[in-house]
Amino acid sequence: MKNAIEVTTDELTTILKAMPNSIGSIAQVLQFTEPKCNKKDRDTKEAFTSTIKKLTALKVLVNTAYESGIVNQAKRELAEGKEVGEYTKGNNTMPIDFEDSNNEFCGTFYGKGVIQYRPFDNSYPKTKFFLDGKVTEKAKLPNVLPTSSKATNQGTEKEISWRKLYIKNIRKIAINGIVYKNIECK
Repeated sequence: MKNAIEVTTDELTTILKAMPNSIGSIAQVLQFTEPKCNKKDRDTKEAFTSTIKKLTALKVLVNTAYESGIVNQAKRELAEGKEVGEYTKGNNTMPIDFEDSNNEFCGTFYGKGVIQYRPFDNSYPKTKFFLDGKVTEKAKLPNVLPTSSKATNQGTEKEISWRKLYIKNIRKIAINGIVYKNIECK
């Protein structure tokens, strides 16, 4: 990402909330998160007391609707002659409040700024893991990271991914031709 405007988490939240509601905008995000790890290693059964952080750079789509994405994918699969199951709406465990936002991708959850996005299909995320602050290959990490599972309620062959990210975990975001660097994300 090119030269960035330095902002705080609160300033970035205000900027993102003020953006217009334009359908399917693409953004480049550099996020620094701490995955929720198991308390014990799955292999050794030893207690896990270290910290793992994950730095990921990826392209995302914002201002898209999750349900519309699933319906559109089902239509594509039907047109290709594939069998499509029924979509069953799941439980939203993180409902975002968009009341004071100009768009439907940035809001708050319990007073903290959050964006929701869909990973861009042709984005090839680049990820680095840090074990207690040191870059560590994923294969060399203890077996404590969360396991991934596919959505079982979409009824489509191709899964439509959907993510929510606290703005405090955005290190940089390039959106609408401007790059913002969150100086508080370390």
